[in-house]
Amino acid sequence: MVRVNQTSSGKEAFHRLLLLMGARIFGIVFSFAIPMYLGRHLDVEIYGTYKQILFIFWLSQIALNFGFDDSVYYFLKIDRKNFSLYGFNALIFNLVTTGLIAVAMFLFKDQIGITLNNPHISQYIPLLGIVLILTVSSLQIEGYLLNLERFKARLFLDSGTEILKSVSILVAFIVYNSIHMVLIFLALIMLARMIWAIRIIHEHKLQDNVNYLDSKKLFFKQARFAIPLGISRIIQNILNLETLLISSFFNLIQYTFYSVGCFDNPIINSMRTSLYELVNIELVENIRENNFAKAADTWRRLTRKLYLVAIPFTVFMMFFSKEVIVFIFSEKYLDSVPFFIVYNLYILISALNPEPLFRATSQTGFALKIRIVGVFIGIGAIIGGAYYFGPMAVLWAKMAAVAFINLTGLYIGSKLIHTKIYKMFLWKELGQIALFSILISGFLRLAVNSSESLLAMHPFWILAICFSIYFFSLFLLSWKTVLLKKDESDHIFYLLKKILIKFSIIRRS
Repeated sequence: MVRVNQTSSGKEAFHRLLLLMGARIFGIVFSFAIPMYLGRHLDVEIYGTYKQILFIFWLSQIALNFGFDDSVYYFLKIDRKNFSLYGFNALIFNLVTTGLIAVAMFLFKDQIGITLNNPHISQYIPLLGIVLILTVSSLQIEGYLLNLERFKARLFLDSGTEILKSVSILVAFIVYNSIHMVLIFLALIMLARMIWAIRIIHEHKLQDNVNYLDSKKLFFKQARFAIPLGISRIIQNILNLETLLISSFFNLIQYTFYSVGCFDNPIINSMRTSLYELVNIELVENIRENNFAKAADTWRRLTRKLYLVAIPFTVFMMFFSKEVIVFIFSEKYLDSVPFFIVYNLYILISALNPEPLFRATSQTGFALKIRIVGVFIGIGAIIGGAYYFGPMAVLWAKMAAVAFINLTGLYIGSKLIHTKIYKMFLWKELGQIALFSILISGFLRLAVNSSESLLAMHPFWILAICFSIYFFSLFLLSWKTVLLKKDESDHIFYLLKKILIKFSIIRRS
């Protein structure tokens, strides 16, 4: 077991971030094989059905978490002895709520198929409901391992889950050619995670000598923190239902092109999730100590690290969007390229999520109010865009609504930690990285377009060559301009050196 001090230095925090990101990305790399295989071997309609099911599966992990898991991590800091009771409450609450939703999905499965313009999907709804119950009820283990300082186990969980999911989906299609088998494999993976979470809860129950029946006394205190956060999260994720609105307004093929274009960057998502989890621990400590200056500095470090990665990746993806889509999904999905370009802008906007500020200050009610207003505006704009202008207008409307929610939340969140919104960012550094990214990406795009030999290459080689030049150029510029801090560049060099040493040992053996 690896013990990590919650007040670790910046260098230790950066090391933890790289490890956590690395574990996620290592697992997610395997998932690239899924669209590369399915996009080439399945009809567009069948792939669209699979995408609809996986979208509901993904959305459930966020929208159906009613905030009780987050409440466990919050109260763990102030009432560690009763951790198992808070965890028990969260588990029971998640099982009951998702169970009710799964029953409703089963009863209205035919109506769901009609709404999505895809009656074929209704046969998968009952099994999907079981997967949702197990998925939402197993999510809490991720926070448990991190907040209980079992960092090594968390690395194993992140990489292992992603690898197992990827392998299971590929086996289900290659061997069984069955979406049903995809859902069965996912259910087994999530069941194993849930059993692990229950084991952790029970171990701490025995260790702290508490009684599960006493959890009832803590339920309402926990609910006051969790419910506003959970409802606000659900409301915000109503905006993510725009993908399902595309199904309702347009046919399955148009939905598939749209959903392929809205392809998340796994590196940015992994970094954002990892950063928020790590920084949330620091923010709670800062607020408990009434050290608001340090809380503001913690937030600035969060956004700096996030956008030093997010901006370069999204800019490169936008300039090389055609190659990315063709390489991953095949030329059948060229109509998805315009959506992919705009969606990368959305990734940058959605990454700026002020929720950690509200969680750390226990002001989750603010997040709820902001998101209610933003969702009403967003849903109106999304429906109007779909009805009058088409799928692209839906994506722009969603982006505008999320920008309103996040910027308004950030403004209020800055007040909660006694600072100004313009002081929440290191503007000079973010401006530098944006300028470097645009200039280098633009130069590489022009070089490719003006070279017939490069244009004739397979998209993989275009991406590999251009990204290698892009990464090293950006790294050198960031290093020379001290955009990368000395401890960060030193640590990156240290990790690269370790990798090269291990690689040389493997070669010699």
